[in-house]
Amino acid sequence: MIEGIFEVHLPVKNLDVSLEFYKKLGLELAWRDEDTAFLGIEKGKSCLGLWFFQ
Repeated sequence: MIEGIFEVHLPVKNLDVSLEFYKKLGLELAWRDEDTAFLGIEKGKSCLGLWFFQ
């Protein structure tokens, strides 16, 4: 039985725009490099990974 999801990854065309969108929803940036970013959804329980793709 699934009790929760710890991490979800999404491909995005514009990492900067996507980051601003999710920050406005209350997610906090945890880590970022040139092509990837991770945001905390619920600290220590779940996160969102954003991956730049062309």
